[in-house]
Amino acid sequence: MANNTKMIGARIKPDLEERMKELAARERRTVSDWIRCRLEDAVAAATSSDQHHSEAA
Repeated sequence: MANNTKMIGARIKPDLEERMKELAARERRTVSDWIRCRLEDAVAAATSSDQHHSEAA
């Protein structure tokens, strides 16, 4: 089974990294899983927002 994911990199501030670790631990996820979920949510929200703007035009 092929894995169709792509790795990306980002620079984050040390204090943000600690906060992400805490939030990920609270949800019992790895930091990378937690970030992936948040990115998927952000993309879905942006896509939904774009659709609302195009429908209103």
